[in-house]
Amino acid sequence: MNMFFSYLPFAIILQLIFSELLTINGYQANIILIFIILFSMPFTDPIKSTWLGFFTGLFCDFVFFTGTYIGVSSFVFSLVGYWSSNVSNNFAFRNFDIYWIAFVNIAVLIYSLFRYDYLFFNDFFIFFKNWFFITLYTCFVGLLLIKIFSLKDKILNA
Repeated sequence: MNMFFSYLPFAIILQLIFSELLTINGYQANIILIFIILFSMPFTDPIKSTWLGFFTGLFCDFVFFTGTYIGVSSFVFSLVGYWSSNVSNNFAFRNFDIYWIAFVNIAVLIYSLFRYDYLFFNDFFIFFKNWFFITLYTCFVGLLLIKIFSLKDKILNA
């Protein structure tokens, strides 16, 4: 829990940098989503990680307002926090990357369903393209952060 709050300001700063400076063709990496996934994995209490995801998402909805509905980030981050904390019960070292990449895919899909709902119903190919590139960019940035800051070892030893 202590590690969660010590890295939260850093994740917020990175999200601001990626949302403003490192947007590629309109696609932004969701650093806070990666943060919630990675730091909920060691929690054994899914209720605690769900609440942390909810309040972090609510904070993001008000601070990083992206034009989506208020509460979408809270909903997605709560789900991801819950799922990630349930992984700790059957967590294996070799499955770490599979879990967080799968959670990023699912969470970005749910988030995209709200953000690009018009495209989902009118032009599914563009919706799929948006979801795919946002997921790819978020996974790439997450992989870089995990390697640069040795987060895998820190999370597995927490």
